[in-house]
Amino acid sequence: MKLAVLEVRYAGGLILTDRVVVQPSFRIMLPPRLSAMLTELERTERRTSIQVSVDGVIYRVTGAPDGELAVGDKLPFGERLVTTLKSVATPNRAQRRLNRRFAHMLSAFSLISACYLAQSSKDWDAGLIVEIALLCVTSAALFVIGHMCFPGDHEST
Repeated sequence: MKLAVLEVRYAGGLILTDRVVVQPSFRIMLPPRLSAMLTELERTERRTSIQVSVDGVIYRVTGAPDGELAVGDKLPFGERLVTTLKSVATPNRAQRRLNRRFAHMLSAFSLISACYLAQSSKDWDAGLIVEIALLCVTSAALFVIGHMCFPGDHEST
């Protein structure tokens, strides 16, 4: 038996992710709470996809004849790529917050680099001044990108 991650996507945008057990016969054992939740959601939502990740490999999930879930074929590369690109194109709240923090961190590093370059340089020439100016502009641009391009969720944590 192996632990795996089951991901169920619904048309309304809901994505359920939970750990399941994959038996040697490739049957999937769902936890009781997940099974009850899936049963309830089947009444109101339309499931668009269901997949399981076993040892880092993503497989389709098929229905077994007795109503249980089973591990199916491996997802093709194109389908995995499309799923990844969709998550990048439409980030959720946590991803937007992390992207904003990353942009602000890069902004700080650019400013620190400009200060270090200015402090450690002995011979000032036009190339050095342009480099420092570009680092300062990059720092300001990244700060604005982090603040403006990821709207909402502007909490300090």
